[in-house]
Parts: sequence; C-alpha cells; structure tokens
Amino acid sequence: MKKSLILLLLMLTYCVSVQAADIGPYDPATADKDGRRIFDIADDFNQPERDLVIYTRMTLKSGDAVSDTRKVIIKERIDNDLSRIVFRFTDSLKRGLTFLTIETHGENNDQYLYVPAIGRSRQIASQDRQNNFEDTDFTNEDLGGIKLDDYTYKRGSDTTLAGRACYKVTATAKADGARFPKRITWFDQETFIPLQMKIYNRDNKLQRVVVAGDVRPVGAIHLPFKTVAKDLLENHTTILEVVGAEVDSGVDPLDFDKEKLGAAWKETF
Repeated sequence: MKKSLILLLLMLTYCVSVQAADIGPYDPATADKDGRRIFDIADDFNQPERDLVIYTRMTLKSGDAVSDTRKVIIKERIDNDLSRIVFRFTDSLKRGLTFLTIETHGENNDQYLYVPAIGRSRQIASQDRQNNFEDTDFTNEDLGGIKLDDYTYKRGSDTTLAGRACYKVTATAKADGARFPKRITWFDQETFIPLQMKIYNRDNKLQRVVVAGDVRPVGAIHLPFKTVAKDLLENHTTILEVVGAEVDSGVDPLDFDKEKLGAAWKETF
C-alpha cells in the first residue's frame, strides 16, 4: 500500500487487468493469499504511466459546522516503478505547507513536511506515521507511509456496495502498538478503487470511515471525484472534491525534491 490517499483517487493498465481477471470467487481456504493479492493489484492499478496532478478542494467540518476550507494540489511521479507523492495546501492559513512521500525498497517509505514559517523540511519519524495530518481525518500514513508488508490480509465474502461488485479485505497491522490496527476495505472489482474503508482503533472500535464516490474516467484512468473521511469518535469530517486532473502532463521532477519543497509551482487553480 504505497499511497492510501492516492488509492482513493485512481485506476489500471492492461497487464494488471489480466492479473485481476485471474482472481476467482471467494474461497475460505485461500482467503489470506487472495487478500494480499487484491491489495497488490490495487497498489499497481493506481499508478499513472509517468505522472499525475490532482486539483482538489478540501472542506473540514466539526460536527455539522464547517471549520475550514482549503485548496490542495496532489502530484505523483513514477521513476523506476517507485512513486513520489507531494501534497500542498495552496491557500488558507496552511498555504504553502507541503508534504512529500518517497517510496523506497526499504522497510519504510520516507516522508517530509515543509512548513513555510520554519523554511525547511523535517522528516516524519516512523512512530508518528499514524498521527493525523494537519487537522484532517487522514493520517501521515494515509498519505503514502503504509507498506504492504506491515499488515496481514484476509479476504471476506464478496459483496455489493453502491451497486458495484466489490472485494472485501481485512488488513491487520503486524505491529502491536499500531494506533489503527485493523482496516476493512471494499475494492470495486472492475477498477480496484477502494469505495469504502472502515478503520478500527486499539480498542477494536470503529473510529474512521472513508467513502469514495462520483467515479469518472480521466484519460486512461478513473478518479473518484469525491472522497469523505469521518472520525466517528471525534465527530470530525474531511471532504476532498476533485475539480480537475492531468495525467502524464510532464510534472517538474524538482517538485519532489525534499530540499526544494518550498519552491514555487507552476500549477495553480
């Protein structure tokens, strides 16, 4: 799971669709193997050929009251089958704050946060991966910090969600101290977009729910144009609405340099 947030915003290539067609009906005897395989396929599904830019509006709500609105630009770049994802607020009090995830072959992906008032980036410590990101209902881990090998997987019975046939998979964290040790995900069987995630805390209470919808084609990929994440215990909600996207448009590789996270971008909206 290189990029959970991007997993909520994407789709497929031909070679992956061949693999997807090989997934058979639910079988309890192969539930563990099938669960991991579904996540593996979804992880590869959700990559552009070279790069991706997504323009979004974020709305934060405390209860029913709107507490903040923010413009967000998300970029992804693929180099040698490894992904870099950068996330920047472009207005509000968070203007210029930038978050970078660099996928690695190692045990952890590298994550950096740039705060304009400080003027430099700092690396996110591994123990802070499951902390909430900047008052939102996403964690640092959700923005690309998760490794597939950090979890075990079990496929459940296939089901239907919002009229779409879905694979249901439970992922359980291997680390004893995980803040959110269990995630149940419903993947659309055609696009492998996760249409819903239920995330449980250490007390095995359902704490967060993430729902994706309004799926539309954008070039050779699909995007859910609305994603809602809600913390049920805090009664706090984060809504992401896509207003535009560009696939393989030639993103500047310097935008993904941890030493240049404060540099201006050409993209705006």
